[in-house]
Amino acid sequence: EEEEEGDEDDNTCCSRATFCNPILREIVVTDSISKCFDTLEITWANLFWLTSITAMILMTWITLFFLLGETMLPKGKYFGLFVIVVFSYLLGWTLAYIPYANLPPVFGMLLAGIIVRNTNFYNIRQEFGVRTIAKIRTFCLTFIMIRAGLQLTTTPIRRHPLFVMVLAILPCTIEMLVLAICAKYILDYPWNWAFMTGAIVACMSPVVTVNCMLALAERGFGEDKGMASLISAASSIDDVHILSLFSVFYASVFGEKRLTKWWSYIPNGLRDIILGVLTGLLLGTFLAFFPHRNHKYATWYRLSNLVIAALMCTASTSKLPVSGGPYIAIIIMSFVAITGWRILTVSYNTTPLRKATYFLWHFMQPVLVGVIGADIDIKDWSLSRFGLYCTCILIGLITRCITAILSTIKTHFSWKEKLFIALAWIPKGTLQAALAPMAYQRTTEEDPEHIELALDVVRISIVAIIFLAPLGAIIMMISGPLLLNKITMEEHERERRLSYLRIRSLQPVRTRKRRRTNTSV
Repeated sequence: EEEEEGDEDDNTCCSRATFCNPILREIVVTDSISKCFDTLEITWANLFWLTSITAMILMTWITLFFLLGETMLPKGKYFGLFVIVVFSYLLGWTLAYIPYANLPPVFGMLLAGIIVRNTNFYNIRQEFGVRTIAKIRTFCLTFIMIRAGLQLTTTPIRRHPLFVMVLAILPCTIEMLVLAICAKYILDYPWNWAFMTGAIVACMSPVVTVNCMLALAERGFGEDKGMASLISAASSIDDVHILSLFSVFYASVFGEKRLTKWWSYIPNGLRDIILGVLTGLLLGTFLAFFPHRNHKYATWYRLSNLVIAALMCTASTSKLPVSGGPYIAIIIMSFVAITGWRILTVSYNTTPLRKATYFLWHFMQPVLVGVIGADIDIKDWSLSRFGLYCTCILIGLITRCITAILSTIKTHFSWKEKLFIALAWIPKGTLQAALAPMAYQRTTEEDPEHIELALDVVRISIVAIIFLAPLGAIIMMISGPLLLNKITMEEHERERRLSYLRIRSLQPVRTRKRRRTNTSV
């Protein structure tokens, strides 16, 4: 009874603040104030959250005004950037909460940036320049790679090693090759640019896919066969693989001018991959042991070291002649580190670490996506060219889905589950938003042909994000309950306990020799 009273006390507005009016003190914040669309309830808790966000935005602006001065006033250099980030955050999460729409936040955030740019409110490229915008994107991309590495688990790889690797590598590779051919013969790209564009557009969005899978898993869909962990692992491996291919093709486009044959650039890309893997292994192994697991604040030191090491890797791109290697290093480092923490600590709980990284990404995502959207001027787009973009993307997407279904042949999944696995490979968004502008960053004004090609790569990537980020999320959330089996929460909890016992059974038995003590009578 005391616990129930304590829970009720926590749900009230301010019951222990006796100086407040009794009517105000006894308000239960979970009570509904009004309903929208017959499903979305507005509660007092929502108003508390809205007030907190408003106060945070206001205090942030006041702080920046004191630090930066008049540039934070309307029409100032940094005020426009501040508006882009805030507007992207608000529009992204507002659209995400529309019932039945299942829109990912990345869609609203990109839309907010496009609105700001094309209403002539703020021109971020004119105010900051290409290099500063590129540094902002690189900084935010770091957190995507960290989350991708932390989501990569070994459990589904141990259970279905061949299937996970085939599902992760084969569909994206085939789609990349098909997109490269389409870019060559439909968009009239050079072969090296065509392959780089294919690698960029073929990237799936782990953020959208994993978030949808976790939402379905919480309701029990697909948990009878571990669908959430399997697709999460495959999506992370997909990113590592496609980043490796991107490194090779990026080096072929922006390599040394004296090299004329396309195959002469491949060693540069392989060099970046090898350096990325070795750096990730070394840093991940170091972070697994330091700080010691018995340290009082080990989790927070681990997270701080992980973020700092990741930023160090991405910052190296401005000084070292490497392209995708640092991003591969971050994924490998995060995966090796969290695997080492699990091995060294019995029943290691990764929830606090995952929550902290999600919280960081929660505020970095509107910066990344909003800035990219604000760099897009749709006035220069050609309608006929837009149709060619959609044609290329559709051909690649159909090829990817067919290949994903063929990858599930001779598996224990039913035809409904095979169809869902293919549909789960549709969402795109975050990596396209991060990788596509890298080509534009490397082009120079002395080469107008390359500038137009780079802008074309950005445009086709934006089209993929605008259509496939919301469409993929909607398809997954609608088809999940129709195609996947549902288990009860009791069965779900029992499966988690059995999985934990299986992990414990594989651990070596720890024995300690007792010290012999001489006792005198």
